[in-house]
Amino acid sequence: MANTKQAIFDAFERKPGASVPSTVFGGGMWTLRYWNRQFGELIQDPHTYADIIIKTNDEVQSPIVYVGSGYNNYLAAAVGGTVKERKAGAPDLAAPIVREHADELDELDVAVIRNDPVIQNIWEATRLVAEAIGDKVIVTVTAWGPFTLAGQIFGVEDFMRATFKRKKEAHKTLDFATRLLKEFYRPLVEDHTISVTSLADPTASGDLISPRTFKTYCLPYLQPLIQEFKEHDAYTWLHICGDTTDKLDLIADTGADCFSLDYKVDIATAKELVGDRVCLAGNVNPVSVLDQGTPEDTREASLACLAAGSAGGGFILTSGCDLPPTVPLENLHAMLRATED
Repeated sequence: MANTKQAIFDAFERKPGASVPSTVFGGGMWTLRYWNRQFGELIQDPHTYADIIIKTNDEVQSPIVYVGSGYNNYLAAAVGGTVKERKAGAPDLAAPIVREHADELDELDVAVIRNDPVIQNIWEATRLVAEAIGDKVIVTVTAWGPFTLAGQIFGVEDFMRATFKRKKEAHKTLDFATRLLKEFYRPLVEDHTISVTSLADPTASGDLISPRTFKTYCLPYLQPLIQEFKEHDAYTWLHICGDTTDKLDLIADTGADCFSLDYKVDIATAKELVGDRVCLAGNVNPVSVLDQGTPEDTREASLACLAAGSAGGGFILTSGCDLPPTVPLENLHAMLRATED
């Protein structure tokens, strides 16, 4: 069968002739809506949270499950922020950590997250899911990438301005964000609870920053982070929103094993430019197709993605961004089963 744990690993290794797998990407908001639960409520009990993830995948049948999807902003909250729940969608950070100057970060120790109850519960839920189904599926944990996390810590608009006007502060915030991510993932990769890390860096979007900015402010922090994961035999799945065509070469330089393409990127072009350097995943439109289309629409779009990206191996069929919470289950099944035709 195509949608197996080994098929994902074979795709990461870009093995020619291997089965082309399909997987869900993210799905945190989708899962909570499916079970009519709230983020803040559910994370109080890691056993219930783990059980819902397991039950969800019993129905979805994805070869990758993502613990912590939708909880990304809780990592910044663990070093001094406050999370604001929403009626629909993932929780927001109520305010930036930095109020005036990045030197404020000197007073913060990333190790404090070890005692944060939400972070502890994410770690515990991950271990419970891995113990229950980790022999059959890949269990990963999601977090923001360094650039996006730095934006949450500093304030996105102020951080963007800082990359031009307060460059030392931008780098200082990025260094702190990278150390925070290492602290978050370290216990899970060191004991091999997870074999894949999942980073989403939407603020590094091709629609927001230039290749020059990516090279200066994203690449120097993604590279050592991903290298640390490799030292613990963990792969990295990296997703960046928007049209990243003009920086695909730089993204391949990060060392990520798989780059998840936004639906705005042409798969054939990406395959031609960097398909020999990084596994590509994508990129069925999550809104117009998966959320608003029919199963047949989803199947046709999935087959088009496969035709553009699957030749020669190193391709995984998935959505072109995280799942909207209202995607019909039958559309997910249509995408996941398209690789078996």
